[in-house]
Amino acid sequence: MNLDDILDNIDQYADNIDDLVRNLKQLGINSIDEFKSAIRESGISVSKSIRDQVATKFANSEEDDWNEAKQINTEDGYLNYLRNYPDGKYRDQARNNISNLKSKVAVEESDNIWNSIDKDNMEQLRGYIANYPESQHLVEAWAILRELQKEEYLGVDMSTLAKQINTIMANPDEPRKDDAIFKEISKYINTKKIKVNDLLETIKNDNNFISGNVAYKLWYNGIITDFRETGIAKDFIKHMMSGVTPVQLSAASELKKITKVPSTEIYFWGIPSSGKSCAIGAILSTADNGKVASSMMKDPKCQGFGYMNELSDLFGLDNEVGTLPERTQATLRTTYEMGFELQDKKGLIHPITCIDIAGEVFCDMHKLQSKGKGSLKSNVYEVLQTLNRILIDNRTSNRKIHFFVIEYGAEDRKYRGVPQKTYLNSALAYIIETGIFEKDTDAVYILVTKVDKANATGEELRDKLENYISSKYDGFLGNLKRLCYDKEINDGKVDIHPFTLGDVCFQSYFRFHAEPASKVVETILKRSFGYKPGKLSKLINKFRS
Repeated sequence: MNLDDILDNIDQYADNIDDLVRNLKQLGINSIDEFKSAIRESGISVSKSIRDQVATKFANSEEDDWNEAKQINTEDGYLNYLRNYPDGKYRDQARNNISNLKSKVAVEESDNIWNSIDKDNMEQLRGYIANYPESQHLVEAWAILRELQKEEYLGVDMSTLAKQINTIMANPDEPRKDDAIFKEISKYINTKKIKVNDLLETIKNDNNFISGNVAYKLWYNGIITDFRETGIAKDFIKHMMSGVTPVQLSAASELKKITKVPSTEIYFWGIPSSGKSCAIGAILSTADNGKVASSMMKDPKCQGFGYMNELSDLFGLDNEVGTLPERTQATLRTTYEMGFELQDKKGLIHPITCIDIAGEVFCDMHKLQSKGKGSLKSNVYEVLQTLNRILIDNRTSNRKIHFFVIEYGAEDRKYRGVPQKTYLNSALAYIIETGIFEKDTDAVYILVTKVDKANATGEELRDKLENYISSKYDGFLGNLKRLCYDKEINDGKVDIHPFTLGDVCFQSYFRFHAEPASKVVETILKRSFGYKPGKLSKLINKFRS
């Protein structure tokens, strides 16, 4: 429709001024003055009523057009407003809205492209980073690209996956380790970096490559359909399929002083995940089975009484399948005192106090030694001071034995980025500096856990362990022997005790073999004080003197 048609039929718009003004605007007439000028040029007579209504409509049209543009909320709608009202009072807002709409379109486009690209293709990732530098996915894109570049340099196979799993396991700040490991394994298989058969072969060679929880997730999600191909015994698979999970042991109150006097105090030192607490549980259980010691009477007054019972109850008879306790939470730094009396086969009573020193405290010693007091939080430092009071300030006159727990084959695994060897060296430096071994220490041992991985027995195992400790922990062993010699502890000898729980599978299930624990119980009976029943008062006087 042209202007002549509109003016020739102007009376038809008398009752529909909105359509008239809309048509006029489409022809470029945007004000009452422009409308009057068009009327004069055409020579057509237009009633005053129509002219007045058009004038009123034009006077309010900017508001109407702006409201219409906002309702439509499109780039064209706002541009149309700007064309009609280049100096309009809403021009800045219109321009901002156009900018926001363009950004929204760009974000949607960016999201669509991000969802469509192959996250395992470095070229597509690089292209996305170049084309969408303002994308909200940019940080993630760079992270994935760097990970792919690292994999390109290091190679991607089962050994790489094993390192990733070890990193997750050694990270105390990862609260859901099993979920993270399952996700990592699934990614390697889904992206064809490894095959399911590769994983099965690895589990066959190392039955503790993954936990029971991870194994169940792999089965439940159809990644591994048959664990019999791994050669794992049926009772372990049954345990896993039944969803048996490790139990969380009870915490205890703060230990301020050893309460059992007289007794022989036996301290166990080791980093988290070294197998220390499980070894203590096996030793306690074996001490209570009547085969090495005739009887065991636990002290209900000791600070770790509940912990001692829960821990030892996990270990049953030889060849019985059990479940290990849950990993100790990294935030807990509880040191447990477990008091009891053993009666040996000759009828002598041996009062014993076992002290399970929190693994995190062992690590705190390293931080203190390497970075100073300021590197420890106040509550962490106070826990360390509490241990100092037990070992130094409030130390008893009891005789003392120390076991350093070292996990076999874990020399390359890092905890909080630090290898086991460094923690051992720092702890020994702390012991020397504080004088913990200055007096009352009768013997120091190294307890090597998980020696089943050494694939040796008898004298061959002992020789292998001596070579292992001498080569992998030479500095620690040398300094420990020197300390024992200087302090006249056991003529400077540091014996090595091989230790294993038995057949362990899926990290948490085990078929208990009591012989290694029995050897430790024999050592405890041999090196601890014993007295004949009814002659305790003489022993107490001896301790007091």
